[in-house]
Amino acid sequence: MDIMGFMQTMGMSGVPLIAAFFIGLMTAMSPCPLATNITAIAYISRKLDNSRHTLLVGLLYAAGRTAGYVAIAVAIVYAGLNVQAISFFLQEYGELILGPLLLVLGILMLDIIDIPFPGGGKRLTTLMETYSEKGFAGSFILGFLFALSFCPFSAVLFFGMLIPIALKTGDALLVPAVFGIATALPVIVVSFLLAGGVGQAARLMQRAQSMEFWMKKGVAVVFIGIGCYLILITWVM
Repeated sequence: MDIMGFMQTMGMSGVPLIAAFFIGLMTAMSPCPLATNITAIAYISRKLDNSRHTLLVGLLYAAGRTAGYVAIAVAIVYAGLNVQAISFFLQEYGELILGPLLLVLGILMLDIIDIPFPGGGKRLTTLMETYSEKGFAGSFILGFLFALSFCPFSAVLFFGMLIPIALKTGDALLVPAVFGIATALPVIVVSFLLAGGVGQAARLMQRAQSMEFWMKKGVAVVFIGIGCYLILITWVM
């Protein structure tokens, strides 16, 4: 049995939390969550001079992602909102918004365009950099927003497999929380590795102050790349 087949089998486990965890792992391997997790890893990797900071940023990203899934589950299980309506809305508009948003953020981070917002684009970029340097607020918001971007496969897993478990058990908190943590597991693992300084690359990047400038630009390029990818698969294809 291959890995995906094993996870699918475990995702149908009679134990709700085990099923939620493996459904989350399958979701993490689907195109949209995979792309957003890559973006998050790039975001977290910007500042490696403080291992505690790096770890907290990764965990808060996971917390934001978990909060997004829990919010949807609560709306369905406790508020009785229509599952199909929410699923359709998030599939229809979640990715459509996320792609252009990442593209704009990446361009602003490169400081090549001064968008005429009040105070100028430079001011907006400075505000973004402030949140990014602190990492905490930005990483949580990033995780929350990424949780709301569903592609067809991840939507099937969440609304077709996870939500029925939450409805059956009446648990709109723990079940989706375990699912959310599993979807962010790649980012959590990378955060622990970076915080622990695994490999010479992390230590070299910590010592090389000149790398900080290029790391910021690199993250901007990743944001632009993922944004263009999401635009391509949602607006063009």
